[in-house]
Amino acid sequence: MEIHTSNCPKCGSVFRQNLRNLCTTCIQEENIFFDRCSNYLWKHPSTHTRQLSDVTGTPMDLLIDWVRTGKFPSTYSQLDYPCESCRSPIYAGRLCHSCLGTFRSAALDIQSRVSRRTTAGTFSVAGRAKSY
Repeated sequence: MEIHTSNCPKCGSVFRQNLRNLCTTCIQEENIFFDRCSNYLWKHPSTHTRQLSDVTGTPMDLLIDWVRTGKFPSTYSQLDYPCESCRSPIYAGRLCHSCLGTFRSAALDIQSRVSRRTTAGTFSVAGRAKSY
């Protein structure tokens, strides 16, 4: 039997690899933070992310990761996280509506510039037309 070990990315200690990729001490610490957040949200469901971090002492990056991955129910509608492009607050997905629109229009622009061969029996490979 082979035991796979790794260093904890938070504290650096050696631990037996697991699904959370953290040592047991850091897992317990995260669980305590999560319980604090859950208890506070139960009593104050309209709390914003920054306020929840300040009140519970939970690191903002950890809290943002939980909100982004959906660890909290959607009933807590004031929990937000930053857009991956412009950092403005969003509540779902990876990009805000503005950045999503910008990326879509850029993709459409690129798509319209790429010439496509529609002649039957001809296709393009690395810019060279081939017939079959």
